[in-house]
Amino acid sequence: SVNVNVGVMGHVDSGKTSLVGALSTCLSTCALDRHPQSKERGITLDLGFSSFVSESGVRFTLVDCPGHASLIRTIIGATQIIDVFLLVI
Repeated sequence: SVNVNVGVMGHVDSGKTSLVGALSTCLSTCALDRHPQSKERGITLDLGFSSFVSESGVRFTLVDCPGHASLIRTIIGATQIIDVFLLVI
């Protein structure tokens, strides 16, 4: 089967994590800001992984990226596994 890794990017509070949560049917243990410090601060601090399968059978793995500028290194590190980016405005 085909898998497409989609990086979901945008500024802090643009709704990236909410969008990922609405689209996903399969969540990893690090999806949707499950890290206690992420919940405490109200921002995504690390990459989150979740996925869904389209009607045509393509699996889309969503990579929820942090939106804060100070965490850009985390996003740059993820570019090696991401096929396409979705910019949330």
